[in-house]
Amino acid sequence: MRTLGGLIVPLFLVSGCIGETDFYGNTLEPKPLIEFELVDQNNERYNLSDIDAEVIMVGFIHTSCGEECDGLTASMKQAYDLLSSQEQGGVSLLSITTDPWHDDSSRLYHYMLNNSVEWPHLTVYDINSELGMMESVWNQFGTAVEVIANESQSMARCSIHLMDYTVNHTVHVILIDEDRTTRVQWLYSDWDSEEVAADIRRLSSE
Repeated sequence: MRTLGGLIVPLFLVSGCIGETDFYGNTLEPKPLIEFELVDQNNERYNLSDIDAEVIMVGFIHTSCGEECDGLTASMKQAYDLLSSQEQGGVSLLSITTDPWHDDSSRLYHYMLNNSVEWPHLTVYDINSELGMMESVWNQFGTAVEVIANESQSMARCSIHLMDYTVNHTVHVILIDEDRTTRVQWLYSDWDSEEVAADIRRLSSE
């Protein structure tokens, strides 16, 4: 049985926004990321240092989230596709689950297939021993995660499995620069693929 315990990670990077900038998205006070290691859709260890790119676009989803997370995934792909082949060479995409209790590597693999994307999707290997590490990752990216136990079991926003809890989280993307610092936040509710692509170009040119 999962320990839900009202897990909340109430840290929003939006609160760190600074004044006028050249970015279309929410400009963040640069914050160096602490190295972390998760597992990908192939159940292989994946480390931030494995990524060799000028800009990393990190999205936060979970497989039972439904339309909103599927929309964010599609939007990430759309913004990436607006870049030239040369620009794409300097950009990496990454998705991190906000429901590691349910999203093992296999579920993330099939989520990728269903959404026709190929970039790494990350979770933890053992939720019992690595939940703290996942919480620290969410914190670094300012991703708020709230787990709410359902009063009665239902198919809450999911046609794949019976849910006894609901996960609410910040549906957003964080852009990271070459120095591995967080720089720009894009909420899905504010998404504009042309402007996201422009922000990626701006970071790449620094």
